[in-house]
Amino acid sequence: MKLSLQVIKAKYPTININDRGGTDSFQEGVEIVERDPVAIIIKHPTEDLYLMAKWKKSTWNGFVTGGIEEGDTLEETVKKEIHEETGYKHVGKIVETDEVAHGIFFHVIKGVNRLAHYHLVLAKLEDLDQDEVSAEEKAIADFEWIPFDQVEALLTENDMKSLWSAYCKMGEVLG
Repeated sequence: MKLSLQVIKAKYPTININDRGGTDSFQEGVEIVERDPVAIIIKHPTEDLYLMAKWKKSTWNGFVTGGIEEGDTLEETVKKEIHEETGYKHVGKIVETDEVAHGIFFHVIKGVNRLAHYHLVLAKLEDLDQDEVSAEEKAIADFEWIPFDQVEALLTENDMKSLWSAYCKMGEVLG
């Protein structure tokens, strides 16, 4: 069945539709591809800081995201995505949650509209030991450590804001 925005809105009434007018805004008439990625809130190993992605080819600020590849466990996916996108090598605590946020946007790199069902995962780094990130990944986003009280204001989409809000209500699950 071909997905339409009308059907998607009916099925996911709280969906975040990126219609801010940037390069990553939903585009009528372009294929919609549905995915179930993780969205990973990453805590600094020693400070109350959180790693945020600031995409270079769109106006999106959020968390590390990525799809679970066939055959990979959630833990493998979290470690792989963090390492590929940020270079950080040592992920300590990983906490799976039941929180899911839905968003639809134009994926600038893939050239399709993406209906994403973001599954919230929490992670805390063991240390800041880091490998060099590939040129391809460097071209996608910059990553910056943000103080707890500034994260929400920097998130650009309501789907990421809802995941951050859910995390904030959980208390000190990452320590």
